[in-house]
Amino acid sequence: MTESALSIDKLTPTFSLENVNPTNDIQWSSLLPIAKSSFDYFTQPNNHQQVMVCQGPSFFNLHSVLADFAKDLNLEQLAYALIFNPIQPKRPYCIELTQQGQKAFEQAMLQIEDLLNKDFGSELLAKELGEELAFMEESQSDSLTKILQGLSEAQVAKPVLTLIKQLFEYLVELPSFSTIQKFYKTWLSKPTLNYCHEFTRTSVFGQYLSQPIEHCSELVEVNLGAIHHSASGILVINAEDVLAEAKLWFELKACLATSILSWDKLQGDKVTSQPQNLSINTKLVLVGNANAIADLYELDPTIRSLGLLETELPLEIEATSNNIDLYLSHINGELALRGLSSLTAELYESVLRYSARLCEHQKYLSLDVQELIAPLQSLTLKQFKPNSQGFTQALELLSNNVNNQQKFSDLSYRDKQTNICLSGEQVGQINGLSVIDFAGLGLSFGEPIRITANVFQGDGDFNDIERKAELAGNVHAKSMMIIHGFLNQLFASEHHFPYSGNVVFEQSYHDIDGDSASLASALALLSAISKLPIQQNTAVTGALDQKGNVLAVGGINEKIEGYLRVARIVSNEQPIVVVIPEANLNQLNLSKDVLSAVEQKQLSIFTVSTIHQAIPYLFNLPAGELLDEQSVYGKIYKLINLPNDDIGLIRWLLKKISDLFKF
Repeated sequence: MTESALSIDKLTPTFSLENVNPTNDIQWSSLLPIAKSSFDYFTQPNNHQQVMVCQGPSFFNLHSVLADFAKDLNLEQLAYALIFNPIQPKRPYCIELTQQGQKAFEQAMLQIEDLLNKDFGSELLAKELGEELAFMEESQSDSLTKILQGLSEAQVAKPVLTLIKQLFEYLVELPSFSTIQKFYKTWLSKPTLNYCHEFTRTSVFGQYLSQPIEHCSELVEVNLGAIHHSASGILVINAEDVLAEAKLWFELKACLATSILSWDKLQGDKVTSQPQNLSINTKLVLVGNANAIADLYELDPTIRSLGLLETELPLEIEATSNNIDLYLSHINGELALRGLSSLTAELYESVLRYSARLCEHQKYLSLDVQELIAPLQSLTLKQFKPNSQGFTQALELLSNNVNNQQKFSDLSYRDKQTNICLSGEQVGQINGLSVIDFAGLGLSFGEPIRITANVFQGDGDFNDIERKAELAGNVHAKSMMIIHGFLNQLFASEHHFPYSGNVVFEQSYHDIDGDSASLASALALLSAISKLPIQQNTAVTGALDQKGNVLAVGGINEKIEGYLRVARIVSNEQPIVVVIPEANLNQLNLSKDVLSAVEQKQLSIFTVSTIHQAIPYLFNLPAGELLDEQSVYGKIYKLINLPNDDIGLIRWLLKKISDLFKF
């Protein structure tokens, strides 16, 4: 509990910026050290885990994060080749080469092409002149031997040399020859991450191009898929894409499990040609938000059989001095990617405060970078000054685009269609604080809500009208049960509670949920039972447990700002007061309007940790003890327990005295 109102320094975060010297570099690797460490472990050559699941909030561009993680990644590049099979034309050879071997192989193919074109020309000339062709055969044999010798020196395996010799002998016998490109195809695996942006059969496994059956004397034309280019690398796929193509996922999983890629998985006619199987050593990174990953695990509970490594990206980071420097550097890097100017020193504080507000904590910074880039981009395009004032203008400009619901709500207060009382005293009536959320476009905003309570003779049952009208959710219903338990435990632990009551959220016409109004509802009931009035200039928010402890709530900044906004709309001249949970101190990050109002004594904010501490701010009386008749609890206890007639009063006193001497 704060005996005095909170000072300005507790209402907004402060950051140490003395040694800040940001660069213009993307800093995901430094900002997310745990995820980066997991990625490095996964990509080690001696790590045989095949799948890494990277889960992050929806606002993350996970491809950008992984790209930064992999900027120093340099996987060993292996090369692969399809070679026409003269013996079985429909079963081309599929071989693996080193990077050096691939270069030598390509060079050898070009040399063979030159040799064949040269010798075909010589053959035509010899026929015209009637000369013998023996010299040609000798020339071809010598040239081929030299070509194969060069491949051997490049450490190309002997079986590959045999295949090349077979191909050469086949090509020599052809009646015509133009290019050797029709008889082989090579490709390299990517040395870094390979992103599969479309999870389709064509993009993953590739496609056979249409080819007439008579062309089986040449190598079938193939568009390779992502799996081919990641045969010895790392393939990145979105989990949401996998969910849309479940059958394709299980085929890919089978390839990873067996380390074999069968060419019958390609899109197109598989009868014309089907190369020999390709041995792969592919690692897979699946990225997605929590819902997508959960659905993926439900789709395939056996995914862990592949050897699974899991990592999760956080929503925010702690605002340490080192992290602040990295964070501002990263923002500059993101701005540079978009062609925008770096942050000025005058913007540091505003950007950091807005980031802290996004994650609702004074000591943390949100990693939702796009939310920060949007106002900075607006600031540049609208040519606002690159300082705190300009940043505020940019935020207001963006919020004005999507705040029609707030404007409509404000109009109802201005026209007095929504009844709110911010002065004087009322029995059984209190101002609670709420946050209005919308699906689709529209920013969340806070506003006060009038809560009333009536009590009458009964059996201690307190009804929630919102719940009975099916306008409240389960959490709200639970909070009313907690209030019921608290009041009965406090005042009627030895007998039944002689009163029942109703609690209503007045002029609430939409569904509500949550327990943040349970403190206000309990105070309204205490007022109705005791007949003691509540100060109407004071608004309350906070959850309550059965022991009377006040618990933290969400949207604390929006609630306080909304209360001040409405107070100004209804032209309230009396200073207003807000009572909030002490547990919410670290979430305070209030606007300049609120800070100005606090400075001018128009608004006072107090924190409490129990309902007993909150009572004096509302009733101008202490909560007190049950037998203290000058306290709120004492007045209620007397009303509930003391009989009205003298004989009954004497009997009650005698019983209490008797209880004192019991052992």
